[in-house]
Amino acid sequence: MTPPRLRQTLASLAAVAVLGAGLSACSSASDAAGAVGDPVAGGTLEVYDPVEYGAWQITNTLWSNSNVTDNLVDRLTWQDPETGEIKPWLAESWEISEDELSYTFHLRDGVTFSNGEPVDAAIVAANYDQHGYGDEALGVAPDQFFTGYAGSEVVDPLTVTINFTEPNAGFLQVTSIYRSGILAQSYLDLDWNAKGQAENLIGSGPFVVADVEGTTGITLARRDGYDWAPTGAAHDGEAYLDEIVFTSVPEASTRVGALQSGEAHVARNIAPYDEETVTAAGGQLLAVPVQGQVNKLSISLGADAPTRELAVRQALQAATDREEINATVLSDSYGIPTSSLVASTPGHGDASSYLETDTARAEELLEDAGWVEGSDGIREKDGERLSFTLYVTPYYQVSQAVLELLQAQWEEVGVETELQTPSLTEYEALLADDPQAVVFQQGQLSRADVDVLRTAFDSTAQDTTRATTPDATLDELVRAQALVFDPTERQAAVQAIEDHVFENALIIPLYEETQVFGLAPSVQGFGTEAVARAWYYDTWINE
Repeated sequence: MTPPRLRQTLASLAAVAVLGAGLSACSSASDAAGAVGDPVAGGTLEVYDPVEYGAWQITNTLWSNSNVTDNLVDRLTWQDPETGEIKPWLAESWEISEDELSYTFHLRDGVTFSNGEPVDAAIVAANYDQHGYGDEALGVAPDQFFTGYAGSEVVDPLTVTINFTEPNAGFLQVTSIYRSGILAQSYLDLDWNAKGQAENLIGSGPFVVADVEGTTGITLARRDGYDWAPTGAAHDGEAYLDEIVFTSVPEASTRVGALQSGEAHVARNIAPYDEETVTAAGGQLLAVPVQGQVNKLSISLGADAPTRELAVRQALQAATDREEINATVLSDSYGIPTSSLVASTPGHGDASSYLETDTARAEELLEDAGWVEGSDGIREKDGERLSFTLYVTPYYQVSQAVLELLQAQWEEVGVETELQTPSLTEYEALLADDPQAVVFQQGQLSRADVDVLRTAFDSTAQDTTRATTPDATLDELVRAQALVFDPTERQAAVQAIEDHVFENALIIPLYEETQVFGLAPSVQGFGTEAVARAWYYDTWINE
């Protein structure tokens, strides 16, 4: 199904040596620490998160939010976090048509939403129609993960067929993501603002919303009668915990102190300098690689800034020392990027040759491009200083430390940067007001499939390059990988994307995104799904 114009290119790339995909991520902290005794039902789990909770639309990708919604909604499939294998959940089985344009799912019988309504083929079709088409009247935009969606057909009460206009090799993995969780009709009928209220989120998951405290906290209660866990879960039936209380606690020291005192059971985003403190006090530390994009700086090609020059972008890439970042302000919990994708992402490419630190080359590139060192060491050209603003991104615990070190690295080659530390509200308002003006955006998009590159770079999706004129070659490359189901051919297509992205210096990788959880000694059975969002179905407290 590869377009003829790309077939020859992909065939020639098939011989490119690419790194093997290590399907990592510990799925259970208790496996790492050694489970103690038999599971016990009951108790309240206290979870501290560094980021406030935003609106509760199912597609909200805030880490704070998604670690909650992951436990409220079931999906058609479950992706094993250790192997990457797609396993049954709400769908007992499925088939892909010979032309690779249709997926037929056979649903589990007897599943209900928390309001008592059945989970059947009709509601699955309604959910996917809203994802695929959006709903302009309700203010719902089409979901970028449903590219090429052509509608769902109800075959019978427990059979639904999902259709596409062109092959979508990553779609089966989409059916396993929390944002594709199946929701009740009452939620689908709401407009965008009402979808943002947590109490309106009605799923079929092992927990339900019990209480909401604005943007600072939310409480989940065990769903009575739950009995349809995914294949691979550690037990059947209801979840063990009575309640989970999620609280936003921005101060790192407070989260760690709460673990030590027993006030908190789980703390997300343990800072590198606190990791040893957690383990020294008897706590458990679990670092889970986030499959998908590495944490990186996306560069706006539409900004009126020196980065409009390729030589400047290439120089900044060469001046960035990722090994120093890892050794100085991070820890062994974080991987050093060798690609645009985290190394555990199945089918990732190899960009290591583009990511070697070389300050001499950076200086030579800038000199050749006419950027001359001024009296204060900062380079200038035609009266313009080689100067940028870097924004400490409130989503990431380590952002300030990483960017402060990057600031020093770039200064060595004559590049001036100013660091600003906006609040979450201020930062999101800044991006909404004029995204082109933000030259460097720190971020990453998580998904355990290489199709995440299409969502990130396609000019009709997120378009992280923010170019005034779309990059037609990049569009063609990121779309091509979704058309091929053969793993070898698809990996060659991904390598072509990697080469284009780094030859044009479109992003500057910083570190491999990792979720570092601190767990009290009493926490057992803690696990995550494939992209490191906590899943508390098997969790219990040994007290």
